[in-house]
Amino acid sequence: MSRVSAWLGDWMAPLFLVAVVISVYEVVMRYGFDAPTIWAHELTVLLSASCFIVSGLYALERREHIRVTVLHERLPPAVRRLVDALAVCLALIFLSAIVWGGWKAGWEALINWHSTRTAFDSPTPAILKPLLVATAALMVVQILVHLRRPGPGR
Repeated sequence: MSRVSAWLGDWMAPLFLVAVVISVYEVVMRYGFDAPTIWAHELTVLLSASCFIVSGLYALERREHIRVTVLHERLPPAVRRLVDALAVCLALIFLSAIVWGGWKAGWEALINWHSTRTAFDSPTPAILKPLLVATAALMVVQILVHLRRPGPGR
């Protein structure tokens, strides 16, 4: 599971650069040549949102998720373990709720190939809705892997 998470993060990261290049292209076309595109904004949103969704899984795999370390590191070890256990429980509940509550909408968006219904009509909903559900499910599995094989400092 950790290899899958790392591979997905490594594969998706360059898409941020692609989104930047598309944004620069749009700015040049719009303000330099007075010829705006109808696709640049939606494609940039799709790429960036996809990367943001998958980056949560990547950060979780690397154990680099957000933590208020200035407070966490000052807690006594027993309290720190309790806080960590509470955080794991809350994360599992939250992610499971996303999977449970979102799978139907994600599946419907995918099989009906929902689009934005704009001039560009991108399939952003058909991609992002199932991606969010699938990534949340993978994050649940990644958390369970971490519980089975604790990392450094645990």
